Amino acid sequence: MTQHYSETIKQHYHHPLNSGKLDNADFVAEQVNPLCGDETKVYIKFIIVENSRGRGNFPQSDLVIQDISHETRGCMICVASASAVSEYARGKKLSEIKKLGIKQISKLLNVQISSARASCANLIHAALKKLG
Repeated sequence: MTQHYSETIKQHYHHPLNSGKLDNADFVAEQVNPLCGDETKVYIKFIIVENSRGRGNFPQSDLVIQDISHETRGCMICVASASAVSEYARGKKLSEIKKLGIKQISKLLNVQISSARASCANLIHAALKKLG
């Protein structure tokens, strides 16, 4: 069976963005895909941004991803997804990134992700959701 990958996936796989360990990370999480053995480790540095949308007169804080990196070993979809999601996440609120789904990841990779490969594409997102 021949597998066709988008140029976006090929680029992210052969030249993954944000790959490697991030020193002094505020958060580190690992995730393994039990179906195939793909694995990722994600490192994040946060900044806290105060906003005025809190309840009553109390300010509410948002965690914003200042920097992010990953160490990912796995299939082309898994590595490409980690690269694309990590690049997309920089500068965004954690609450926004935690809402990512397979549709958004598919858009980042410029390809339709089949249900059989969804666990590969979602691996970095599963690690990010460990933040709570």
